[in-house]
Amino acid sequence: MSRMEEFSYARWVLRINRLVQVILFISLVAAVNYIASHNFERVDLTRNNRYSLSAETLAYLEQIQQPVRIIVTTPPESAPEEMRFIFRQVSRLLREYELESRTKGGESMIDVEYVNVYRQSDKAEELVNKFGISPDQDNVIVVASGDRYKQILPLDMWKTDEGGVSAFQGEQAFTSAILDVTNQNAKTIYHLLGHGEMRADDVDPLRGFSRVSYYLRQRNFKQEPLDLMEVPKVPEDAGLVIIAGPQTQLLPPEQEKLRRYLTEDNGRMLVLLEPGNPHGLDDLFYDWGIMSDDMIVLEASNEFIASEGDSLVGNFTEHPVTKILRDNKLKVLVGLSRPVRPDLGAPIDNSLEITPLMASSPNSWAERDYLRKPLQYNEETDLAGPIPLAMVSERSAGSRFGLNIPGGKLVVFGNAGMFSNNRFPAAANETLFHNLIHWILDQESLVNIEPRKLENYKLSLSRQDLIDTGLRLLILPGAVALLGVMITFIRRR
Repeated sequence: MSRMEEFSYARWVLRINRLVQVILFISLVAAVNYIASHNFERVDLTRNNRYSLSAETLAYLEQIQQPVRIIVTTPPESAPEEMRFIFRQVSRLLREYELESRTKGGESMIDVEYVNVYRQSDKAEELVNKFGISPDQDNVIVVASGDRYKQILPLDMWKTDEGGVSAFQGEQAFTSAILDVTNQNAKTIYHLLGHGEMRADDVDPLRGFSRVSYYLRQRNFKQEPLDLMEVPKVPEDAGLVIIAGPQTQLLPPEQEKLRRYLTEDNGRMLVLLEPGNPHGLDDLFYDWGIMSDDMIVLEASNEFIASEGDSLVGNFTEHPVTKILRDNKLKVLVGLSRPVRPDLGAPIDNSLEITPLMASSPNSWAERDYLRKPLQYNEETDLAGPIPLAMVSERSAGSRFGLNIPGGKLVVFGNAGMFSNNRFPAAANETLFHNLIHWILDQESLVNIEPRKLENYKLSLSRQDLIDTGLRLLILPGAVALLGVMITFIRRR
């Protein structure tokens, strides 16, 4: 073989070798992409899982049976930085909703659209005509499914306190809206009226129930007033009846309607009592193995008294309602309470399960003669602590197949003020109410969605600090560069 033929053969070998390398590289890229597209996992490495959806939201997304459409208007170019910051937060969050709805069910159940109302006139017209959005409103989010839709305002996504905006609660707002537009059979909660009860529309800090009402609306519960003197029975769509702090006694016909609702309809009832006020529910409580004496629970230990004079209760028994509070050693803020304890004289009923929820400290006592001054423990008439402050009583109902199925549930608290407007957000009162509502409605598997606290990081440096930091950061790369120049210079010599 001549030299020319040897060079020609070598060139062909080199070309074939390069071609094989290119083919292998393309095959490798294609294989990695194929495997990644079919087997991928997203990991949130941020502290507190900042970009991950909560377990409650993921559980809800798995239950969605019909497509959900979310329309977000993009802010104009002239929008302030605060509005753009909100838009970025919302976009990141909705991206998670889209991805989770795709990966869980294989079919995209949530579709997010971003609309520029200044450029997309057809979409802007749809927002106005179909969803009733004002034409001059450019910061709108609409969640729609079928013929149901709900508008979310920027204020719904931010939690504020005395120091300003403290947390982002967009996930709570979006999950609530998705549930609202997809749930065709929302349960109705009735608030009993006619006896001076705390009203759902009352914003008074001591006797108002508006915070609780807002909390329930956020979780898509319908709420209606209920006057038992005007209706023949408790409505059939009642998921729960709340009696919050009655000032006068319920009449026997009213008590009979509630008794039938609990026993015959397997109803659910939450009773919040106040010390010193008659309630007229003694016979009903007797049927459910509960009694609430006309006494006042007094705390003797400063360890369990808050600065405002309220009691701090952290003595919880084992129960689904109190599990989170027990595990995290949380306390609730309670005003003056009356004892709520098992009725030892009630007839034995094997279908009834009675459990105390929480109790005062061992240093407390229940004062029977609470109008006498000074108040002092009397072992002959008073009850020694710890005193039960709340009881749950549930009854299993038999079926014609011989099976026990969930029956009625009755929860009685000896204090109504712990859920009033001023105490509801204090301590762990809201957490207790959340667990209570979901347990009594057989939704105890649902988890509360906590707002995400805003984390701002600020680095303050003086001019000299900035110079020193810059010099320190330049030392290592500068040394490497200098070493490279020296080596190059030496090799050339």
